[in-house]
Parts: sequence; C-alpha cells; structure tokens
Amino acid sequence: MIRPSGINNKLKLVGGSLTLIVIATILISIYMNMKTKKDALIINIAGKQRMLTQKISKEIFYDILKYSTDFRIVDEAMSTFENSLEDLISGNSAKGIYPPQDKKISEKLQEVKKLWIPFKRSVQELERNLERISPDLEVFTIRINKILTLSNDIVKKMVKSKMQGRYIDLSGRQRMLSQRMGLFLKRYLRTSNEEDYLIYENAKNLYNKTIESFLNDNAVKNDVVVYNACKVTNEYWKDFQSYANDLISEQKNIDKFTAYIYKNNVKVLNRMDEAVWLFTDYSEQKNTIFIYIQFILLTFGFLIILYSFLLTKEIMLHVRDFIDKAKMLASTDIRDINSKNFKLRETNEDEFKEVSQHINSFVQKVNSALSHSQDAIDKAEKAVLELESLSDDADEALETLDLNETDKKSFDKKISASEDIAIESTENLLHVAKMLKKLKSNLSNISEIKETIDKK
Repeated sequence: MIRPSGINNKLKLVGGSLTLIVIATILISIYMNMKTKKDALIINIAGKQRMLTQKISKEIFYDILKYSTDFRIVDEAMSTFENSLEDLISGNSAKGIYPPQDKKISEKLQEVKKLWIPFKRSVQELERNLERISPDLEVFTIRINKILTLSNDIVKKMVKSKMQGRYIDLSGRQRMLSQRMGLFLKRYLRTSNEEDYLIYENAKNLYNKTIESFLNDNAVKNDVVVYNACKVTNEYWKDFQSYANDLISEQKNIDKFTAYIYKNNVKVLNRMDEAVWLFTDYSEQKNTIFIYIQFILLTFGFLIILYSFLLTKEIMLHVRDFIDKAKMLASTDIRDINSKNFKLRETNEDEFKEVSQHINSFVQKVNSALSHSQDAIDKAEKAVLELESLSDDADEALETLDLNETDKKSFDKKISASEDIAIESTENLLHVAKMLKKLKSNLSNISEIKETIDKK
C-alpha cells in the first residue's frame, strides 16, 4: 500500500481515496439504475412482441372464420410488431432503447426479422384474398337459389309437356344436386375440408353431365319450351361454374396462407421468445458485474478506512511522544548543551523533520550567541581589571600631583563613575549569559527527542 511521507500528504491520500470511492459508488449505482430501467423497458417490448405474434394470428383466423374485411386490429398489431422489432435491432434514442450490445441477441433478432418478412407478406396476401372473396360470398346464396329455381323450372316444364318419367326424374335430381352443391361448397369454404370439396365436385360433375345430356337429347330439342329452359339454365350454370371456381381458387390461396401462418407463427414466437431470454440473461449478467464492482469498491473503501485508522494511530503516537519530550524539556535544567543534529529518520513525518530542522537552526544560533556572550564577559572582566589597575595608577599619580582638594574630588568621581559603568556592564553581560544558558538548557532536551525517535 502507498505510504507517502508527511501527515498532510497521508491525510490527503486517505481523504481523496475515500472521496473517489464514494463518488464512483454513487455514479455506478446511478448508471446501474438507469441501465436496469432501460433493460426493463427493452425486455418489456421484446416480451410484448411474443403477444403480438399471437394476436396477429388470432385476429386473422377470426377474420377468416367470419370472412371479415375489417383488418384494423391485425394491421395495427403488425405495425407495432414491425416498429418494435426495428427499434430492438437498430435502437431508438427517443424511446430510450439502445441497440443490442450482445452478438447473440443481434443474431437472434435478425433471425426473427427473416421469419417476420414472409410472415407479414402472407398475412397481407391473406387479407387481399379475403377482400376479394367477401363480395362473392355475399351473393353465394342468391346464385345457388337461382340454380335451384332454374332447375325446378325445367322440372315443371317437363311435367307440363308430359315427357317421360326418366327426364322428369333426372331434372328432379338436378334440383337436389343444386342444393347439394350449395351446401358442400359453403361447408368447404368454411372448413376447407377436402371431403366436402370432393362431394361438391361429384355433384357438380353430375349436374353438368345431366344438363348437357338434356341439350343433346332429341326429345328435349323437339320440345321448344323445355329446350329453351334447359338452354337458359345451362348458360347460367356455366357462369356459376366460373364463379364457383374463383371462390375455390381464392379459398385455396386462403388455405395456403393460413397454413403458412399457422406453421410459422410458432417459429416467429419461439425465436422472439429466445430473444427475450437472451435480453434477460444479458441484463442479469450486467447486474452481476455491477454488484461485483460495488463489492470491490466497498472492499477498497474498507481497506482505506483500516489504513486511515492505522495511520491515525501512528500519527498520534508521534504526537504524544513529541508532547512528552516537550514537557520534559520544560521541566529539566541542563547545564551544558552542544550543537546536535536534530534531523529525523526518512521514515518519519515531514512535519516533525521540519520542526527538528528549525529547532536545530535555532540551537546553532543560541550556541553562537552563547559563545559571543562568553567572549564579551571575558573581555568585560579583563576591562574591569585593567580599569582597577588604571585607577590605582591614577591614585598614585594624584598623590604626586599638586592638586587642590576640589579638583582631586572631581577626578575621583569620574574614575568611580567609570568603574561603576564597567561593573554594571559586566553584570548585564552575566545576566544575558545566564538567560542564554537557561534557553540552551531547555533546547538541549530536544536533542533527546531526536535520539529517542532514532532508537525507535
């Protein structure tokens, strides 16, 4: 772990590290919440896509059942599905949807798109076939009834013309066949049951064969009224066959697209369901990574707090030791002090080393002052001795001089004043020296702090 020198640097390291960890934790939490919110939105949209595939199929099957041409619900569901699928593939910043960040998700969505394009085309083709067949179905009953009426008219005319029973029996069967064709053709259009279609085909072929036999029969030709009735019926019958063939063709197309939708609806649903699970797994993986990052940050935070505790304990030990030595310095009288080196070891705090340097510099100055003061005291004492000697010499000289009493007293006063000044100066120097020694005594104890710290 980093151990910078200096209390100030260590406190900055601890405070800065904790601040960075707190900020990083907050930012990651905010980012995770935003991502989780967006992931929830995307998963919700992707999940809704599964429902839309079922809704499209349900509504189009209902329209087939009712031969309805109201496709608003189907078209709206398809539009929503397609727009949402495009948003999931390419992203939509306005809606807060980001493009897939996982290759598997992107590939799965492309699979859904490949299935969706022909699926949508089949639904649209089915809608067009329903729009074409719907008007024809509306006149289906009218056309069947018209065939029945024309067939019944032939029967009546044959009876009136007193034709042979064979003709009347065949024409009566035509009435039954017209009803049979109407019933099973309608059932086929509703259920797409091949058996119903075969029954219709057999009835149609028999009806067609019978009406043609009437037109080619000489007995019918000889009866103008009956022949004209058969001719009119045949003309309408041909038109009805064309109409019925169109219905059957359109129904076959409807059956083809219905079968495709039925088959591929499950495929689109399954692919979309797989995409939803991929989105969910990816979101859970991100959440797991975010949780791991938070644990790592919390671990670093705990280590920094532990480091700060140990650092504080270490600093307090230094401070307490420094205070103890300062108290000893204030209470101890040391008579002698020499210049000592107060620099602390490199492992100690910069602040203590700086204090030691300043104290060491100050001690050097005190030592210098003491040295100079001692020289001054020595010189002052020497000057006093010389002054005393000079005074004695002056007294001896006065004895030899012929001075009046007044001049002699004046001269003595001046010599006494000079002696007083010298003595007072010497006393002052001694007092200064005494104060410097006391200061030196106090400062010398600081040397013991350095020695104690060095030993530790």
